[in-house]
Amino acid sequence: GRCIKQRLVCNVDNDCGDFSDEDNCESDPRSPCRNHDIDVSEVGRIAGQGINVLGMQPMASPFDNDFFNGFCERVRDGNTRTYYRKPWNVGVLIYDTKADKTFTSVFYHDRVKMLREVYIEKQKHFNADLSLKYTPTEGSNKSGSEGNFKYHYSKNSSLNSILKSFTERVKWHSNLLSSPCIQNQTFLHVKGKIQLGRFQMRSRDVRLTDSFLDDLNFLPAEYDKGEYFKFLEDYGTHYAVSGTVGGKYELVYVLDSYAMSRIGITVEDVKKCLGYHLDANIAYEDLHANVNIDSGKCEKIHVKDKSQLKDDAVIDDVISLVDGGKIDFSIKIKEMLLRGSKMVDVEDYIQWAKSLVDAPVVIQQRPSPIHTLVPVKMRNAYLKKQNLERAIEDYITEYSVCKCEPCKNGGTLMLVDGACICMCSSYFKGIACQIPKSI
Repeated sequence: GRCIKQRLVCNVDNDCGDFSDEDNCESDPRSPCRNHDIDVSEVGRIAGQGINVLGMQPMASPFDNDFFNGFCERVRDGNTRTYYRKPWNVGVLIYDTKADKTFTSVFYHDRVKMLREVYIEKQKHFNADLSLKYTPTEGSNKSGSEGNFKYHYSKNSSLNSILKSFTERVKWHSNLLSSPCIQNQTFLHVKGKIQLGRFQMRSRDVRLTDSFLDDLNFLPAEYDKGEYFKFLEDYGTHYAVSGTVGGKYELVYVLDSYAMSRIGITVEDVKKCLGYHLDANIAYEDLHANVNIDSGKCEKIHVKDKSQLKDDAVIDDVISLVDGGKIDFSIKIKEMLLRGSKMVDVEDYIQWAKSLVDAPVVIQQRPSPIHTLVPVKMRNAYLKKQNLERAIEDYITEYSVCKCEPCKNGGTLMLVDGACICMCSSYFKGIACQIPKSI
C-alpha cells in the first residue's frame, strides 16, 4: 500500500489501496459518510480517462477515482434521484442529463467522403490527418478492467467494414450496370448524443493509481521508443482535464441504391421507417416509438440475407460506431444482421440509452498531455517528462500519412494501424488508385 495521513486510518475507505489502513482498528471504523452507504457513480469513476491521439482506447486510467481523502462530498443525480460520492480527484462534478433534440442524419453516395466525415470528426481535437490506430503496438499487460472501456472492441472491425469496397451482392448488381458513374451504395449516417454529466479534474494534489506510478517509475531515464510507446498506449497520449460524460449513438447504414430504385424506396423512407425522424430525447420521455409511418413501404425495407445474392434487401450492412452503453448492444446488432430478423432502429436506441448509466464514456473533453501528470518529486521526473513529450511527437510521426506514397487520381490516403490505404474514387482501382475502371 501507499503512505497516508493518520486521519485516514480506520475510516472504512480503502485509502492505502490494499485496505491495510483498515486492519487492527481498536474501535469500530468511523466512515466519513457516517451511516450512509454512498457509492461512486460511473460518471465520477471515468472522469479524467486517457485519450489516444490516434483513436485507440487506452487500457487503464491514470487516476484513482476510488480515493476520497477522508471527505464525503455528495452530488445528487436529478435523473435517478440518487446521491453519489464525488472522488477526490474530481474538482467539479455536475449531473445534468440532456439528449439531442433530434437525430442528425446525413446520407452520402460516396464512400470516401463518408469515411472522411465520420473519422475526421472523431479526430478533430488533434492534428492527426487520417491516421488511425486501434491495435496496440505490443501486447499490453493491462486488462482494461480499471476503466469502462469495453465498447472499443468493435472499432477495428467497424473500420474494416467501411473500408471494404463492395459487398458480394453489390458486385453482382454492378455487373448488370453499363456505366461506372452509377453508385451502387448509399450510406445513411445517423447520430444521437446523450449527456449524463460534466466534470473538471482537480488541478493540484491528485491521487494517481499505483499501477500508473509504478509504470512511470519503470520507464528508463534514457529514451527508449518501445517502452515509451507502450506506456502511451496503456494510459493515453493525453487525458481529459474536463469533459462531458454520456454516450454517442452512431450508426452507418449501408443501403443498396439499386434495390431501392427497383422497389421505389428513398433514403428518407428508410430514415422514417427506422424511426429516426423522432426526437432523440424519446429515451427519456414516456413515449412509444411508432416507427412504421407507411407500413407498405416499411415492409419492403429489410436486411440482406447473406445466403441469397439476388434478394431486394435495402440494407446491406449496419456499421456500429456507438460510444458508451453496455457491450451487449454491439453484440445485438451483429446477431440481428446475421439472422436478418429486423432492422436496428429507434427502439434499440431507447434500450441503449437506458444502459448508459452503467457504462458511460467521455464524449467531449479538453485534453492535456499525459506528461503533465509526472509527479515533480519522482526520481528523474524532468527527464521522464521530456521523454514523454518526445514520445508523443514520435508516436504521431510514426503513424503519419506523411510516410505513405501519395495516391493517384484523387484517391484519399489513410494510415490504419501502420498500413497505407488508398480510398479510390468510382473511376479508379488498384493499390494506389492507378488503374482506370473499365466501362
